[in-house]
Amino acid sequence: MKKIVLAIDFSEQSEKIALFALQLAEINKAEIMLFHTIIKQYYFSSPSIPEAFEFNTLTETNNNDDALEAAKSKMDNIIKTISSHSVSKVKIAYKITEGIFEDELETFCDDYFPSVIIVGSRGIDQSNFLFGSRAIGIFNKSKFPVIAAPAVEVNACINNVMFIADLESSNSVLIRKTFNKLENCDPKIFCVHLAEDNNYLKAYSSKEYLNSEYAKEIAENKFQCDVLESEDKQEEIDSYIKKNNIGLIVFMPHKANFFQRLIGKNKSKNYLFETRLPILAIRM
Repeated sequence: MKKIVLAIDFSEQSEKIALFALQLAEINKAEIMLFHTIIKQYYFSSPSIPEAFEFNTLTETNNNDDALEAAKSKMDNIIKTISSHSVSKVKIAYKITEGIFEDELETFCDDYFPSVIIVGSRGIDQSNFLFGSRAIGIFNKSKFPVIAAPAVEVNACINNVMFIADLESSNSVLIRKTFNKLENCDPKIFCVHLAEDNNYLKAYSSKEYLNSEYAKEIAENKFQCDVLESEDKQEEIDSYIKKNNIGLIVFMPHKANFFQRLIGKNKSKNYLFETRLPILAIRM
């Protein structure tokens, strides 16, 4: 992990998420690129009044210039703040673009080629959901690994990782990728199959296969595979997280909507899974 892109929206949570990125960068001796997109302001006027159109065009330009200067100032402040916490002088830079955030981020990352993208698990709108629409969009679109980080103090040196297995995908390859991505944290991976819709036999078959594939890691207490059968998946996942002191959840991007539904079902309970853990989406 050598390059970290941190998507910044200048919400109140940005500083805490930036400090998480800093910890991760120090552990992996990586650099951080702060990324922000300014949404262009469009002004509409009657085409029969060209003077008004010209005036509004100038207004749009001035507004964008003001937004750019404001964004630069905020970026400088964030860099100053997180640099004061750095013990290893992590290289920190920033990139500000204009346009549609997801598209701009994708274009930038295609050139920058980050090891991971970090985004806040709750956006500037303070949504009650685990993932805001922005995080879901990045999960589903990005070809690079994405971490949704909570705006709380968490330890970026993650020892216990829960990997959500997909019965239709090559879990073994993705688990190996997870080990490689987090190698500097020396993690133990808890592979979990969420058995549902009468696929219990397939889940246990996958468990046996993975146990044989990772026999060495099991012997070293670095890997454990389980099947969760309870009908109340939300309760069972929460219990599993607490029992095994999980610090990071890993899943495949197309399961983002599944987790949105799962965790969003009961907002009256303050689940650890909902508010306290970074979540990594990693694809083949």
